[in-house]
Amino acid sequence: MPRRARSAQHGAVALAIAALGLAGCGSDDPQATAVVGSADAITAAVAWQADELAPVLDDDGEAQLPVIFVVAGDGATIDVGVQADVAGDTVDWATVRFADDVTDTFDPDLEGEPVRDDGVMLLVGPMPDPAPSIELDLVRYVAVDDGEPFRLEITAEIEPDGTDPDETPRAMVTAVTQP
Repeated sequence: MPRRARSAQHGAVALAIAALGLAGCGSDDPQATAVVGSADAITAAVAWQADELAPVLDDDGEAQLPVIFVVAGDGATIDVGVQADVAGDTVDWATVRFADDVTDTFDPDLEGEPVRDDGVMLLVGPMPDPAPSIELDLVRYVAVDDGEPFRLEITAEIEPDGTDPDETPRAMVTAVTQP
């Protein structure tokens, strides 16, 4: 075989090996496989909202966990497994309650029909397919006639000790806009 043909053949083989090597490296990277699923997206939205709320004090002046209701905007029931995951992930820093009907979240006996228990209600739009970064539309209510739309960009992240590629990714709100 002429020397020029051998050099081209070796170059093609080297490129193929390099491409395979790069593809293999990506699969070991936990960030490459981290995606935002439904539970992580709702947990991130709840965390964002909890950070936005002023503390609510009880009769003794003690700060209470913020109460955040979550309702699917399409009137469907949020999957019970998703509800359990969100409740477990937020138990230490928020009281999350899921409702199937928005009217269950407002107190009709109080003037202006605020959200029950000095809370807020997040009316969550359709959940995008799992991806490393998603956009989630929601409306935040503090009372029946006081809703504010938001679009949250939520990005997957691995816990700081994320050395295990099978570790469940978490997510955080990285941008908030008002459409």
